[in-house]
Amino acid sequence: MHFRETYGSHLPIWVATEVMSFGVLSGLYDLMPQSDQEILAARFQVRTADGKGDRGALSNWLNNLRNVRNICAHYGRLWNRTFDVVIDPPGRARTEPSDLLAPLVGDGVGNRLYGVLLILRHLMLSIAPERPDVVDVADLIEARSQELGLSMIQLGFPDGWRSTPVWDRDFALDASPMLAASLLDRAECRTAAETRAALTRAEITEAERERTPEQSTRAMKAAQRSLLRTYLKYRVVIEVELGKTKHYPALQFRDGKIIDALAEINKAFAAACEDADPTRAAAALLDWWQTPHPGLSNGPDGADRSPVDLLHSVSEQDFEAAVDEADATSSFVVPTRS
Repeated sequence: MHFRETYGSHLPIWVATEVMSFGVLSGLYDLMPQSDQEILAARFQVRTADGKGDRGALSNWLNNLRNVRNICAHYGRLWNRTFDVVIDPPGRARTEPSDLLAPLVGDGVGNRLYGVLLILRHLMLSIAPERPDVVDVADLIEARSQELGLSMIQLGFPDGWRSTPVWDRDFALDASPMLAASLLDRAECRTAAETRAALTRAEITEAERERTPEQSTRAMKAAQRSLLRTYLKYRVVIEVELGKTKHYPALQFRDGKIIDALAEINKAFAAACEDADPTRAAAALLDWWQTPHPGLSNGPDGADRSPVDLLHSVSEQDFEAAVDEADATSSFVVPTRS
């Protein structure tokens, strides 16, 4: 009632999930399109052997956490318990012994409490890396086990677990996947296949000849692939890679091709980011395009407009003139190398 009275009748998914049970959340993930499942898995760095998001493993993790949560909620025993739901190691962990999640492959871990704590620690490092909650739980278990003279092996804790980097309070995962995921949240993005299909202004360069409908379709697809490759070659398009899948913000395209005025600015900014991490460079470009600039003309509500808002409301010629007059490109912040 508060939400409807304050914000309107439409209930966003982030509000709805607040009142969903863990079981419903797990089921909701399983009902999502495969591509979205892979994006979420990649966001949490749950990866297949080839680096893509391991959607099957993440689904299994959610089911495992649901099971353990229910045991806790009903005051069940966790100590020395063998869980019915066995944790599925991601493909990367199965093929790389040095992977942080590789212990899940061993016997007596995937169905014991240590395995649960390990995936919780991994997920928290992807969501809120500054929070040591799971380490605190592991510390408590270790301290109480020593006081009571009990062996942590009963919980699946392997020898030498404490020296594993993941249990260091200062340990951090690679920040690039988290940053890339945030960029997908900030702007409507299309996959490479979706972007190519939207490039309807691509021109077939092969000699004119009679073609069957199937041949025409293939020729057009080839032209669209070539056009996107050209955009990438000259660095005029913003590209966000997450889990080995490349995404392109839709704001860059109009009428079946890239917006020329946007392409020229992207090219100049990309040259300035030559030495930067590609994800940080993409973030810097999106920051500039989406941040309101006081030098540009105000929007209908009187507020400052971002370059992309202005670009989509005036002609390209007027946009270029406004950007030059405000010297708006000087506000671009080149990301640091770190």
